[in-house]
Amino acid sequence: MPPWSSPAWPHLRATLLALHVLSLVVLSLPDAGAVHNRRRWQTANARADLQQTAARLTAWGIPIDELELKRRLWAMGTAYLVVQRPLVLPFVWYGRLTGSRQGWRMFASPQRHPAELHVDLEGDGQWEPIYRPHSDRYAWNREQFEHNRFRKFLGRFARGFIARDYQQTARWVATKAAREHPEAPRVLVRLYRYDTPTPQQVAAGETPAGRYEHAMRFDAEALR
Repeated sequence: MPPWSSPAWPHLRATLLALHVLSLVVLSLPDAGAVHNRRRWQTANARADLQQTAARLTAWGIPIDELELKRRLWAMGTAYLVVQRPLVLPFVWYGRLTGSRQGWRMFASPQRHPAELHVDLEGDGQWEPIYRPHSDRYAWNREQFEHNRFRKFLGRFARGFIARDYQQTARWVATKAAREHPEAPRVLVRLYRYDTPTPQQVAAGETPAGRYEHAMRFDAEALR
C-alpha cells in the first residue's frame, strides 16, 4: 500500500513540510560572514545605523556613544554565533542532500545609500547619457542591466566596494558601449550615489540629490 493512502499520511506530510520550511528559515539566518565581517561594519549604511541607534538610545535615557554600541553589538554577535553554528549544522546537511540550500540571508537593514550605474558617451565635446536606471529615454542595454542577477551584482558596489570587480565591470560595460556605438570617441562609466529619500520627501515629490563616484573614462577606439 503506498504511503500516501495511509490515514497517517496527511499528518506526516504536514510534518515534513513544516520541517522543510523551518530548514529554509534556519539556513537564512545571518552567519559569521554577515555578523563578524569587519569590512561590512565600515560601510556607510552600517555607520549610519550605528549613529542613528546610538542617538535614539541616548534620547530615550540610555546614554551610549557609537563606539560603545558597536562594542556591545559585536559581543552580542559573538554570543549569537555560539548558538547559530550548531543550530544550522543539521539543516546544512539536509540542504545538501535535497538540493534545497538557501542562498539568501536575512539582512539587518535596507540599503539607504544606493549607487546606480550610469553610462555616457562623448559627442560634440559633451557627455551624453545612454543609460540611466529606470529611464525610458536612456535605456541602452537596459534589459541586461536591470536583470535580477545583474542588479544584485551591481548592488554590491554600494554595500562593499571592491575596486577590482568594479574596474573589470566598468571596462566590460565600456567595451560593449564602444562596439555598439562606433561613432563615439570615449565612454564614461561611473556610480551615482544618493541617500534614499524619507517618506516625507517621497510624499513631496522630491528627487534626492546625489554625487558621482569612481568615474572611469575609456578610449572607445582602443576597446573596439
